[in-house]
Amino acid sequence: MQYNIKHLVFASSSSVYGANKELPFSVSHNVDHPVSLYAATKKSNELIAHAYSHLYDIPCTGLRFFTVYGPWGRPDMAYFLFTKAIIEGDAIKIFNHGRMKRDFTYIDDIIEGVVRIIDKAPLSNQSLDKIIATPDPGTSWAKYKIYNIGNNKPVELIKFIEIIENILGIKAKKEFYDMQPGDVPETYADINELVEAVGFTPQFELETGLERFISWYKTYYKID
Repeated sequence: MQYNIKHLVFASSSSVYGANKELPFSVSHNVDHPVSLYAATKKSNELIAHAYSHLYDIPCTGLRFFTVYGPWGRPDMAYFLFTKAIIEGDAIKIFNHGRMKRDFTYIDDIIEGVVRIIDKAPLSNQSLDKIIATPDPGTSWAKYKIYNIGNNKPVELIKFIEIIENILGIKAKKEFYDMQPGDVPETYADINELVEAVGFTPQFELETGLERFISWYKTYYKID
């Protein structure tokens, strides 16, 4: 190799769990049934990282992010679109009639988890044979490990919107729709392995995280 890579940490996504209905989502669960192209690309990233780890002895850790939100986020994300529309008096589109649940995770908690894992390069799991009938997707004989990183507290979408309304002091105009193709009804992170590995504990309740985001939003877009 041209560079001596001590530890590759990469972002994956809770979307890889796809059609899995067993909650909370564990890194030991099968993720062979993605329901969106985005999920399929994230699963592909994990497979490629595993191959590199095996072929080139590169320690690799994948972190499956769960619905990240906060300042400087992507403007096409739901919380960003909701805030903009509510402030401007436009209707917001609410899919699955607001009954979806998401494990919303504040950006500072994500960053804390990433920083903690940097110095925790995975070792080969010698308890696994190189060919096994029922492999554990979260570990490997290669120097490869997967962790969930989430808030561990799913919240219904309609409740999420109510919190934004309360912070803004404005009631949203709501349009309700059925579930979108490629979406899932619930995400819920089992973070026990990350807790055991690096002592990760989410610090931000949803109300606090959204208050921080909306404060940033108003400052950034110069809204009184």
